[in-house]
Amino acid sequence: MSNNTSFSASNEGDTTSNNCYNDWGVGITTVNAISLVMNAFHLIIISRMPSLKGHPYKYILIHITLADMCSAAMLIWVYSCLEAFFRVVMVTNKFPIVLNMVSWPINTSHWIFLVAGIEQYYSICMPLVYKSSRFVDKLPVIMILTWVISFCWTIIYVVVGMIVDPSTAVNPSWIRHIYTTVNYLPLILAAIPLTMVVKELTKMRKKTLAANQRQSLRASVYLIIIYMIFTVFGLFDLVTTYIHIVDPTLLKFPAQRLRNISKAFYGVLNTVIYGFRTKAYRQEIRKLLGKEN
Repeated sequence: MSNNTSFSASNEGDTTSNNCYNDWGVGITTVNAISLVMNAFHLIIISRMPSLKGHPYKYILIHITLADMCSAAMLIWVYSCLEAFFRVVMVTNKFPIVLNMVSWPINTSHWIFLVAGIEQYYSICMPLVYKSSRFVDKLPVIMILTWVISFCWTIIYVVVGMIVDPSTAVNPSWIRHIYTTVNYLPLILAAIPLTMVVKELTKMRKKTLAANQRQSLRASVYLIIIYMIFTVFGLFDLVTTYIHIVDPTLLKFPAQRLRNISKAFYGVLNTVIYGFRTKAYRQEIRKLLGKEN
């Protein structure tokens, strides 16, 4: 595969050609590779932490991390310009599901945050019914469903586009409007339970808390922080995506590539913030590295 090979990422919202091994490709691949490695290490640590054993919150952390890892892996696969990628891209004009799958982990993150917001609402605002809640009890299954729902919605988007306009891999603008809106709806709805959690946390600060309450408080604060960071990056992507749908000529820079690199930065921040805020996490790292008996 020669260095001047290019592909069209129109399904990802970027109609410009991505040239292999250019500065954008190298930058996005490098940052996402760092994110992938850090999140893989992060997954090992949270899987080992005794304080998370048997806690439903652990499933939230694991699936947030898996979504970040899958997103990073997909983007590395696309922007590293591997020959295997181009072999698959050759069929995308007839069946463009491959390029659309690049956004699947990110869209799944929106559903994960909605589920996480509801779980934290039960944990902080309704602690007496938390463990007896059917929602919390079925949380492992619900987390898997977030991936299934997001995947099915992506398939529907591609299939509808092929039916409406089979002559092109780029779906009509009204379909992309609906697809983008539905993708971001769970992330927006997550603000409702998390706002209620913030109000309750404000009240809790004035009380003397037990150890398990302090742990729940720290978990909620962490989730709110990364939700806000993720949402800021998401709003940028949402605005630029709608601008691109309305009039692609209004954007003089590859906005979708900025989304792809900012998502990697979020993946790195996610692990750093959790490690900085959690003493047990740092202790587990020292144990893993043989620094602590």
